[in-house]
Amino acid sequence: MMQRLLAAAALSAALLAPAAHAQTEAINFTLTNNTEQVLTHLYISLPSTDEWEEDIFGSDVLGSGETFEISIDDGLDECVYDVRADFDDGDSIQVASVDFCELDGSDLVIE
Repeated sequence: MMQRLLAAAALSAALLAPAAHAQTEAINFTLTNNTEQVLTHLYISLPSTDEWEEDIFGSDVLGSGETFEISIDDGLDECVYDVRADFDDGDSIQVASVDFCELDGSDLVIE
């Protein structure tokens, strides 16, 4: 089975960066699916909780090789969140402590 990694194209350090100042403006980034599977769900959640927030994709999916423009404009209280991506084959990946303030304006590539 293909191992999938979540990496920020120009900001690999953003995945492990320490918490930054609270974000109150919209965070925008481009998500690219570089896997051979369809990405069906994308969730973010505060590291301090065991619950995932609602699916960012809603009814959309992201096919292999496709990109998706994401804007999170709900006045994030923090910058650091955990991320989970689910695929149509039942696999999922999770990455802890993604700094969305550092990610803003960049590309996030799922490989």
